[in-house]
Amino acid sequence: MVYHPDFFRRPAKPFSRRVLRQAAKHACAEAPNEACGLVCDGRYVPCTNAAEDPLQEFVIAPDELAVAYASGTLEGIIHSHPGGPWWPSRADMVGQLETGVPWAILVPGEGDAQLACWWGAVRPPVMTKQGLHVPRAFLHGVSDCYSLCQDFYRETASLELPDIPRDWEWWLDPERHGNLYVDNLSAQGFEVVATDPQAYAAIAEPGDAYLMAIRSKVPNHAGVYLGDGLLLEHMHGNLSHREPIARKLKHITHWLRHKG
Repeated sequence: MVYHPDFFRRPAKPFSRRVLRQAAKHACAEAPNEACGLVCDGRYVPCTNAAEDPLQEFVIAPDELAVAYASGTLEGIIHSHPGGPWWPSRADMVGQLETGVPWAILVPGEGDAQLACWWGAVRPPVMTKQGLHVPRAFLHGVSDCYSLCQDFYRETASLELPDIPRDWEWWLDPERHGNLYVDNLSAQGFEVVATDPQAYAAIAEPGDAYLMAIRSKVPNHAGVYLGDGLLLEHMHGNLSHREPIARKLKHITHWLRHKG
């Protein structure tokens, strides 16, 4: 199967083209407020946004959500981000995990609404059976450096790294959000084995993780060492790709290895 780099911006079950057309009409009608609705049994069901500030957030009325759960037909949740952003907020990520069904975001414009992204369901593989990398477009919280690491370790080591709800540019306020990468990877059995750029190449083993701090006081980027001098990278604004370690050595702040 061939996976498009914009996999998470393209219609996919349960967010079919028909469902997205129905949701787009609702999103445009409700703008500038956020619209919200359910995907039940292959159709879009518009809901009331019960949030105190529908311009900034959405809340599906509890009774509407309860009916969908009781029917056993709930397949997904869709809401809109008038004016953007084109990726989920921390609250969106938390909500998706709590509901246990895929979510999608639409961004309304002039007479139509575009699919910004969806997440919480099947994901494309990181590597093919032939050992080739499957490139992905960057979407914060959906298809980014952390999710690439998640999928790599799941595929290669049956290691499940947890989802970490996070806002875009969380690293600008480390006192509030903490040292997200170091703390969470440490909790999953990763140990820092070096912090000296001169040492990384000599100690590197396939499957090691590395961190960088990009215009940040704390590490805010992660990747995987594949072996043979190659890193698996996914930077903002780029497709995920392999890159020679020599190009990145001076930017790497931590070299980690799983000890589980």
